[in-house]
Amino acid sequence: MNKAFLALGVLICMPFASICTKKTNYPAKDKLEYHLSWDGQSSTLKVSLDYIPANKDSTVFIYGSPEFGGQTDIFKIVQNINCNSSDSLKINSQEHQITIYHSDVEPKRINYEINGQLVNNPKRAIYDELFRPVITEKTMYMVGCFFMMNPTEQKVSSFSIQWDSFPEHFPYFISTEPESSPLKKQIITMSKKEEVLFVMGPDLLINKYSVHGIPYYSITSKRDTMNNLSSELMPFFKSYFPDIRDFWQDDHAPYYYICTLPLFSTNQSMAGGFGCGPGFMMKYTGKFDDWNKKIIAHETAHNWIGQTMVLGKNSFEHQWFGEGFNDYVMLLNLIKSDMIDQTGFLHYLNTDMFLKHYTSPAREAKNDSIAPNYWRNDDYEKLPYRRGFIFAFYLDNKIRMASEGHQSIRDVLLALLEKNREIRSADPCANLSLNDFITITAYYLPHEQLQQEIENYLIQGNLIDFRNVKLIREFKVNYRNDVPVLEISDNINLKKSFSW
Repeated sequence: MNKAFLALGVLICMPFASICTKKTNYPAKDKLEYHLSWDGQSSTLKVSLDYIPANKDSTVFIYGSPEFGGQTDIFKIVQNINCNSSDSLKINSQEHQITIYHSDVEPKRINYEINGQLVNNPKRAIYDELFRPVITEKTMYMVGCFFMMNPTEQKVSSFSIQWDSFPEHFPYFISTEPESSPLKKQIITMSKKEEVLFVMGPDLLINKYSVHGIPYYSITSKRDTMNNLSSELMPFFKSYFPDIRDFWQDDHAPYYYICTLPLFSTNQSMAGGFGCGPGFMMKYTGKFDDWNKKIIAHETAHNWIGQTMVLGKNSFEHQWFGEGFNDYVMLLNLIKSDMIDQTGFLHYLNTDMFLKHYTSPAREAKNDSIAPNYWRNDDYEKLPYRRGFIFAFYLDNKIRMASEGHQSIRDVLLALLEKNREIRSADPCANLSLNDFITITAYYLPHEQLQQEIENYLIQGNLIDFRNVKLIREFKVNYRNDVPVLEISDNINLKKSFSW
C-alpha cells in the first residue's frame, strides 16, 4: 500500500494494499465478464456482470473497499442492482454484500449502476475525487474496486472488461494495456484486479516517452489552464525516472504510467495520489509546485519499496519501511537528478522531517498503534513516513561511516530486493520479514546493536538523540528546543556526498 498526498501544503502518503492471488487452473466454464456502458454525458456507469454460480444455492458478492482511502460509505454509490428474473437477491449494506439466490446453475447476469456524481465537498476534494469514482459530463475516472463485484468464493483466474457503448471519439487510457482502445475486450488475471485504472474524456492528453527503452505514459488534462504540465513533468522523464531505475539496477518493466488530473470540487491548492500497479494516479489543483513534484517522485518510487517489496504481513505492519524508506530513496534520487538543491534538501530534512516529527503529539507512539489510528488521526497518518525517513537517514550515515564511504543504504536495499525475488520465486504472495531486514543490514553493521536500535526507535517509537550520533563529515546536527537541526559544511557537493 503505498502511496502519497499533499493536502493544504502538508505531505501525507497513502498506503494502498496490494492483493496477491496465487495462480490456479480452474475449469474454463467459470467466468467473470464485465460489460460497461456510458453515454459521455451522465454521471452513471452501467455495468452488467456475467458469471457462473460458484455453487447451486447462491453467490455472495462484495462491493467496494472501505480501506481504500477510508471510504466507509463507498457502498452507497452502487445502485439499481438487479439479477435474473428467476433468481432473487438480498443486500446487506453494512457488510457491503449482495447475495444472489439461484433457481438453477445456468450462467447468470447481475446488473447495476455506479453513480459517480461529484460530492462537491471542497474540504474533502482529494478523498472524494481520488478514492471514489468520478463521472461528470465528458469525464470518467475509475479504478477496479469502484466497479467490480467480487465473489467471495472466487473460482476464476481471470476476468474481462468489455465496453458495450461509449463516446466514440473520447481519448481513453486503461492501465492494463496503455495503447488499447475501448473497442478491445480486456482479459486480466485476477492477481492484477487491484491495478485496473481507466480514464476517458475529450480533454485528456496522452503522451508516450522512453525511459531506458521502457515505454512511459503521461496522462494529463487540457482542463488545467494554470500549468503547462507537459513541461513540468519533463524532468521526471529525462532525469528522475532513469536515475531511480539506475539506483535499483532495474530496467525490466513492460511499461509505466503517471496520470495527473485536476480536481473539480475545489480551487484551493491541494494534491494527492496513490500507486496503482505499474503506474501512479494523482489529483491536484492550484500551482503545480515542488510539493506536487515530490508527490510524483515519492509515489513512482513505490514501484520498488511498497509494491515490489513489502516488509511484514501487510504494508501497515512496518509502514516505516514502506513509506519512510521509500521517501528517503525518493530524496536521494531527487538530488541525483538535480531536481532538488542543498537549500531544498535542508528544508525537507529540517522542517518537513525533524521539526514536524520531534514536535508531533504522536512522535513516540508505538509501531503497532499506527494501523488502528491511521484514518482517525492526522498525526498517526504522518508518523511512519517521518519516523522511517529519519531512521533511514540515520542508518545510511552509519553504513557510510562504517565502510569509510564505500557502502551505503543502497547496498542494503539492493540485497533486500534480491532476497525478495528469491522468496517470491518460491511463493508469489510471500513478503520480506523484519528478520530478513535485520539479517541483511547486519552485513554492514553489528547485528545485536542493529536489532536493539530497530526495536527501540521503530517498534517502541523512542526518538533518536542525534546529540549522541556521529554523521558523515559533511553533516553536523545541533538542537533547538529539543529538535535536531542539520547543518551542511561549506563547499560541499551534496550530489557527490550521496553518490553511489
